[in-house]
Amino acid sequence: MLSVRAKLALLYSLVMFTGLVLFGMLTYGLLHYELIQAKQTHLEGREERLISLLKTNEASRTQASIIEQLKNYALVTHEGNLFHVRNADGSWMFPADQAGPDLPQSEGCERPAYSKVTLQGGPVLVLCHVMLLKGQPVRLYIGGALDEEAIILSKYRNALFLLLPALLIVASVSGYLLSRHALKPVDRITRAALEIGVGNLSKRLPVPTARDEVQNLVIAWNQLLARLEAAVLRLSRFSADASHDIRTSITVMLATAQLSLIRPRKEDEYRHDLEKIVTECRTATTLLDALLTLAQSDNFINEVQFKRVDLSELVVSGCRRVEDLAESCSIYLDWQLPEQSISVNGDEVLLQRLLGILLDNAIRYTPQHGEIRVEVSWSGMRPRVTVRDTGVGMPESVRAHVFDRFYQADLREGKSRAGNGLGLSIGRWIADAHGADLAVESTPLQGSTFHIDFPEADDLPVSTEVTMELSQF
Repeated sequence: MLSVRAKLALLYSLVMFTGLVLFGMLTYGLLHYELIQAKQTHLEGREERLISLLKTNEASRTQASIIEQLKNYALVTHEGNLFHVRNADGSWMFPADQAGPDLPQSEGCERPAYSKVTLQGGPVLVLCHVMLLKGQPVRLYIGGALDEEAIILSKYRNALFLLLPALLIVASVSGYLLSRHALKPVDRITRAALEIGVGNLSKRLPVPTARDEVQNLVIAWNQLLARLEAAVLRLSRFSADASHDIRTSITVMLATAQLSLIRPRKEDEYRHDLEKIVTECRTATTLLDALLTLAQSDNFINEVQFKRVDLSELVVSGCRRVEDLAESCSIYLDWQLPEQSISVNGDEVLLQRLLGILLDNAIRYTPQHGEIRVEVSWSGMRPRVTVRDTGVGMPESVRAHVFDRFYQADLREGKSRAGNGLGLSIGRWIADAHGADLAVESTPLQGSTFHIDFPEADDLPVSTEVTMELSQF
């Protein structure tokens, strides 16, 4: 198969060859027409000069006969063999001493008529015109040789035959070079496209400066790459989030099982631990199902089911979920609840996820024999959940980026397991989805305090379903 460059070169050569042939035919025809027109004008001028001579002689009352006047005119013009006059009866008036050539005798000479004949082996253009001599109609024949015109046409035709192949070669080479120059932006785009992969979808194709179809194509491809990058980013973010939560569930199950194996417990305690493991298994299963749904769909959308959620029950459930993990790390975990329950509108699963992220973060950065306290209170007219720890804390430079995706400061002092910088960014998204404010106060070596301040009024109605894209955070 021929390349696009070769196809363009062949097409350009074919178009140029067709154009050159048509140009040659057209110019040859125009040249022939102009040469004949010039010869006809020359013959008409000779006729006018003859008529003018005869009128001048008649006015001067010359004594010479018509035959002598025609003979003298023929001698002066040196074209006697191409100058003839025929009488009305068809006999030759001039020259009278020899038979005239075989000239056309059609009756259409009342007006000047032209015809081509061969005289003495050469082409001649003959003017035939009826005129009056001494009151008698005669047919005048004035001829002009076409030898010079034939030579000019022959040379021009030969020049065309010689130039057409040369011009065709030049056109072919030019077509190849032009197609190569025209496809240079495509070559650059191809090289740039080959360098783009899943790992660097942020790269874009170079946009040509010329406002043409190639530029429009590149812009369309860059827009497609942007949509593809957003889709891949959304998928990778959710996969990372799900992995984060699965890891947390596995960590809780492992800690619970290890504590159960280390020391004997009562049957109710074993049952409680097993129920906690079952709950974490269900959570992990839900996340795995979400991953499977994500793999089978083009986009993942999390449906947030809003209902009345008791913050006290939420805190107790969240703390009991990680109490074995805290105990295995020799960390004291406690919670403080108000006398009257406080409820908010929200998604219980997502709020449990947010609280779990804050507790998991507190356990990770709190040393042994440290304390973690969770409180439910009011901040003015806004319900608040507070998670305090006595961990390593963080300076201002870390607090400014602590909610950024994949940001992770080296604050662990070699004590706890490494994270991946996703938890708090997920928590910020969950807070935003509920219209809540997630803020942090921290002092190095003294600990950190995270506040979740819910809206004063419930902006979202009870039992309302809201669709949020996971890529928003």
